[in-house]
Amino acid sequence: MSNIQYTIRKIPVPVDQILRKRAERENKPFNTVVIEALTEQTTGTKKPSLKKKSALERLWGANTLDAGFYEATEEQSKIDPEIWK
Repeated sequence: MSNIQYTIRKIPVPVDQILRKRAERENKPFNTVVIEALTEQTTGTKKPSLKKKSALERLWGANTLDAGFYEATEEQSKIDPEIWK
């Protein structure tokens, strides 16, 4: 892939502010954020982040429980009134 350079003028102030805040929030260079935004909007895909994710971030939203998990643990969820007398 060649390194094509653009000079873009008259960027609306709100667009500039959004991109700069995103760069600051994600701790990325401004140029990288602009390239990611252009890629997302033109191809519908996001360039994979080079930032290493923590173990919990990788699991967030993943269905990691076996289908029979709730059935297997249902007995453990029952309250035994004899214990609480």
